[in-house]
Amino acid sequence: MKNIFLLSFLFLLQFAFTQIDKKEVKEMSYDELKKGFFENDGNLLLQKKYANEFIQKAKTENNQSKLARGYYYFSLINNDKLKIVYFDSIINYTKTPISDKNFPIVAYYEKAMFLESLFRYDEAIDNYLKAEKISLERNTDYYYHCKFAIGILKSEKMGEVEEALPLFKEFNAFFESKKNDSIFSYDYENSLFALADAYKSLKKLDSSSYYNNIGYYHSKKFNNKNLNGIFILNEGANQVLKGNYRAAIDSINKALPILKEINDIGNNILASYFYYGKAYEGLKENENAVISFIKVDSIYQNTKIITPEFTDGYRFLINYYKEKDDIKKQLYYINTLMTIDTLFQKNYRILTRKIQKDYDIPHLIKEKESIIEELNNGKKKNYFFIGILFLIISISIFLNIRQTRLKKKYKKRFEDLIKNKPNNINKDIIAENKIATPTSENLGIAEEVIEMILHQLETFETNKGYLNSNLTVQNLAQEFNTNSKYLSIIINAKKEKNFVNYINELRIDYIVNELKENKTLSKFTMSAIAEEAGFNTAESFSNAFFKKTGIKPSYFIKELKNI
Repeated sequence: MKNIFLLSFLFLLQFAFTQIDKKEVKEMSYDELKKGFFENDGNLLLQKKYANEFIQKAKTENNQSKLARGYYYFSLINNDKLKIVYFDSIINYTKTPISDKNFPIVAYYEKAMFLESLFRYDEAIDNYLKAEKISLERNTDYYYHCKFAIGILKSEKMGEVEEALPLFKEFNAFFESKKNDSIFSYDYENSLFALADAYKSLKKLDSSSYYNNIGYYHSKKFNNKNLNGIFILNEGANQVLKGNYRAAIDSINKALPILKEINDIGNNILASYFYYGKAYEGLKENENAVISFIKVDSIYQNTKIITPEFTDGYRFLINYYKEKDDIKKQLYYINTLMTIDTLFQKNYRILTRKIQKDYDIPHLIKEKESIIEELNNGKKKNYFFIGILFLIISISIFLNIRQTRLKKKYKKRFEDLIKNKPNNINKDIIAENKIATPTSENLGIAEEVIEMILHQLETFETNKGYLNSNLTVQNLAQEFNTNSKYLSIIINAKKEKNFVNYINELRIDYIVNELKENKTLSKFTMSAIAEEAGFNTAESFSNAFFKKTGIKPSYFIKELKNI
């Protein structure tokens, strides 16, 4: 009720400030009012006048479809809390189905987009789901738009690109048949960009270039400058990842003026400067890289919008100013990166919980029900087969939940490794392998011998003797001028683990630090990394790594590349 009073007040206020003859406006048709609204784009006062008269006319005629569209016009020219008020008014007036099939779908959908821009993800997803439900019955176009929006949340906000890819493919397949219709050309090009960007994130660069190329020519054909510039930019990003840094800079030089011309102040101009920075970094032109990454930060501070893909520049700036011994700037960029990372973690938790609960699982259940209904409608009475399908989908739901939990657990373990937190991940396994520690008197070995061997072990660890892949308890004992029995007993007692676990844990601690410090090492094959750590096979390395850290080395390396 408050919203209705507020809207009424605003309409009266807007009506008072007009430079158009009252009689002339009142005699206009809906089409003329619509035309006047869009032809005066940028003249807020006139646009409000036309939109207000559109609403008054609809109220007089009790035309719910036109009333909804009038409120929609007001939503287009407001970008504050009133925008949500107008969306809610549309929803309120179109609870009963009306002749215009776009409502209330468009209100739910655009309200969701606006809430997403305010980082109110829970509410945004709720509205996407409401739009999706209604659009399946009334307007299929919006059904696929909703799936696409969820895909964007998964890929850009959660980093789950592989999970988003099928949603992008569905969106692309739906608009493929409409690509030559100017009304739908933008949607088709948007689907091409989503696919190109997803394949870029997955490092499938040839596939990414394929979709960039199609998108570039299609957007050029339909004179869509915005997406045309974005396709050029995205191919420039591809060239950075391929190591073709001069070609990348050339592409960005072409894209950036286009994006600036259309005043695209969002992530795309920020992305341009980020990939400038990465290209200059690759060319070892650090001063130019610094200028570009500082520009990224400047845009972020202005818009407060950034995705995980574009944060690597902060790490470059931190290291750059560390080398320059500029503590003030180093601290500034550390604090900025920590603020961004905290926000990412918060959003990731909200989105993971919400999308899994309200989107992924309901859609799996819906798919299950659809299959069963299809079988029943076809009078297929094979209940055994239905039971198998039910079991498969139930297992899929279980695995989906389990996979989400594992991802969180692995992510936490990875972060602990990066932050050098004490590793208590596999404490149950460690507890099983932990050997009861007898006192020195119970070892049956002279105290002097124990001290001597412990000292030798310290030297052995300092000199990284454990990296010898042919190391055995026998040849180490021989090197220490003692016998293998004494050495084994002392390691069991003083290190609280057997010889094999002792050596393997030293190797894993070493290789974790090497991978963090030496980016080149992460590009090696798993066998080469295993050899570097002192293991004879990739399998034995992988098993030891998991036993020590609770994650596979392949996962650790993959996540390491993303920071």
